Amino acid sequence: MSLLYRSDIDGLRAIAVLSVLFFHAGSELFSGGYVGVDVFFVISGYLITSIILREINSGTFSILQFYERRFRRILPALVVVIIASIVVGAFLLTPDGFSDFGQSALAASVFSSNILFFLESGYFDAPAELKPLLHTWSLAVEEQYYIFFPILLLAIAKFSSKRFFQWLVILCIASFITGVVMTRIDASSAFYLIPARAWELFVGSILALNVIPKPNNRILRESLALIGTGFIIAAVFFFTNETLFPGYAAALPVLGAALIIYAGIGGRSLIFSLLSLRPVVFIGLISYSLYLWHWPILVYTKLYFIKEPSTLVIASMLGLTLLLSVLSWKFVETPFRKKIFLKQRNPLLAASIIVSLAIFFTGALINFNNGFPARHQNYLAKNMMENDIEWNHWDQCQNVSKKLANKQDLCDIGNKNAETSFLFWGDSHARALASGIDLAAQNQNRQGKIATEPGCPPLFSIERGKRTSCDEFNQSVYKYLQRSPEITTVILTARWALSTNGTRYKHEGGRSVKLIDLEEKLIQTKNNLDLVDLGLRRTIEKITQLGKRVVLIGPTPEIGYYAPSAYVLAKLTGRDLNQLIAPTLEEFNARAQSMNTIIEHIEKDYEIAVVQPADLLCNHERCIAAKGEFLMYRDNNHLSTYGAKSLEILLSNIFD
Repeated sequence: MSLLYRSDIDGLRAIAVLSVLFFHAGSELFSGGYVGVDVFFVISGYLITSIILREINSGTFSILQFYERRFRRILPALVVVIIASIVVGAFLLTPDGFSDFGQSALAASVFSSNILFFLESGYFDAPAELKPLLHTWSLAVEEQYYIFFPILLLAIAKFSSKRFFQWLVILCIASFITGVVMTRIDASSAFYLIPARAWELFVGSILALNVIPKPNNRILRESLALIGTGFIIAAVFFFTNETLFPGYAAALPVLGAALIIYAGIGGRSLIFSLLSLRPVVFIGLISYSLYLWHWPILVYTKLYFIKEPSTLVIASMLGLTLLLSVLSWKFVETPFRKKIFLKQRNPLLAASIIVSLAIFFTGALINFNNGFPARHQNYLAKNMMENDIEWNHWDQCQNVSKKLANKQDLCDIGNKNAETSFLFWGDSHARALASGIDLAAQNQNRQGKIATEPGCPPLFSIERGKRTSCDEFNQSVYKYLQRSPEITTVILTARWALSTNGTRYKHEGGRSVKLIDLEEKLIQTKNNLDLVDLGLRRTIEKITQLGKRVVLIGPTPEIGYYAPSAYVLAKLTGRDLNQLIAPTLEEFNARAQSMNTIIEHIEKDYEIAVVQPADLLCNHERCIAAKGEFLMYRDNNHLSTYGAKSLEILLSNIFD
């Protein structure tokens, strides 16, 4: 089996990497540009399998030789990018961010960063756009695939009469089904982990078997290539962050890439010729370096400028990315691949192991030392979020449904020597306010219970999408209230602005929120605003029917920028954090208007007390992100422990 150079495949690489690059750069046009990674997977599966099968059939395949080629292709440029990222990160990252970066470098050195980033995709973890090595997850998926894939092919050749097609199709279908199921259960695991992604590489591998008849007919080739191109274009320009991905949606770019590659097996076509244009092929040749460099440059640029970079800055960033990529391809990738450096296998493997271990232990050292906080000790000591023992204490107060089902009690909050008299109930914004409620209750000699669950506002029979976990949480809290006559006051709060508007704020990542009414079985006719109003009224009615008093805490201002890293960069560059990221009073009022309108109407219909955090968190010009050396927020919307405690005077009114 001969393997001829395919210039159109290098052109396809160019399309893939440019889609990813422009998507990450913030281009609204390339809203689904992330599918470029899926195109890369298909290309990789096709090319690598072609090489392996050619050598297996000729009896020349060697596992060591295979891994030597992988090391020459992957490691040199990756090592340079990681080292450069460490140097820049030492200046720009917060201790927490640098500590997390150390973990990333450690994981990338052993090609397991996809597993790390899956484990780090928790509710309160730093945003993905602040992780300089996040993009190495796709390299990890590929390398994990190639750890076992050559062994699989050798086993099939020896024990299964070379029935490669049957086995690869079975494994491909199994992985695809796994991806579809995992996407619906836990999209993060489906995105990062190889069981849900391997089918994309298998598709390329199946093409490499050459068991499908070649499309020798010119009209057929043109049609297949055009259809494949259409599939990729549709995914790149019409998919968004809201697309349920990977799942079924990933089939569109994967099949698109497969059709283009398959059409090229039969000969030239219009798409083949376009992809083979010299400028396009050149981008394809440097695509690996381009992919490696673009993300850390983008992350550090956004970190430095804090706010969205200007068009000039983005253009400069892209220019720098291109320059470094060309240099990396010419002076790092090419010499190693062509054996100009480290010509012999054993020295190469030894050097690869030594360099990987060096990065591994450097990452471990950074992480073990908590990101070396002494770098920014003068102004960050009071804002070490990961070492906030009081904030971390409230972690154990979640998983309420499970606790109550196991006959465990809710966590105490307030003065433990007083009688239990209140319940604090809500989502992650309630958890963020917990230290303020705790301090106010202690000062007022009150004790209560706390029930919080991330992403679950206290809205009866109202859910996000097809979930039921929040309704289970709210129902379990209500049953707890029914059997707790000693509780006379119930305090409700949530991230109201997210639920009513449905959209994330400013530069916050994540999906938008679409609420549904579980009691409206067939057709959902109400919008988020109506559903928040309806759900809150249901909750208040149920509480008041138990003879309990209701206190409603209004919207907490959101920031829309990751406050800890913005604080470090503001200090390093002599800028004022509040001027940089704090929302103006006008911006906050516009964001909170819908919820405050609901509150005004509810106040007329029910005897409730209302507390507005913005009364203390905002002045006549803007809401405050930091007071002196203290951060009011721990991320882009949750109050820090200091921020919550600064509301103690306001929250004490609840207990008067």
